[in-house]
Amino acid sequence: MSSNVARIEDLVESFNIAVRSEENLLEDGSVNWNFVDADIHMDAGEAGLSIPEEWFEMFDHLANVYEKAIV
Repeated sequence: MSSNVARIEDLVESFNIAVRSEENLLEDGSVNWNFVDADIHMDAGEAGLSIPEEWFEMFDHLANVYEKAIV
């Protein structure tokens, strides 16, 4: 893997921080997934890293698991 590609572990850490950020919650308390996704991309971009292709499937999986866990 190229050194300019974000590690999945780091992206998961960004995901976990982003879903807890009040800025990423809607009025009803649900998660604004577009904002979470943007935060993750900004974190990677600020570190000069690109998002690996496999992240997109992982993001969907994590979002689904998160949604089921908070019900």
